[in-house]
Amino acid sequence: MAEESTVVPDTEENTEKCRCPDCPAYNECMENEGEFFFCSRGNTGCKIDKRGCLCLHCPNEIEYRLNSFYYCEKGAATNKNVATKIL
Repeated sequence: MAEESTVVPDTEENTEKCRCPDCPAYNECMENEGEFFFCSRGNTGCKIDKRGCLCLHCPNEIEYRLNSFYYCEKGAATNKNVATKIL
């Protein structure tokens, strides 16, 4: 079985494309902890109020062909979150 690996590199360029701080699920706790870019850096320790998710519209989600959402809860995107079919 293939080992899971994070697929979105934690680079300055990708960080600048991150939409997490604009997401309806992003909250004051995450902001105070300096947490964002969850698809690369992993999940938050903060409580999440699922009021919507921008992951599917994020440039990183599109560029790296991810197919999930709420990385703030689930953790970093891995090779299991990558779309295998070209739409």
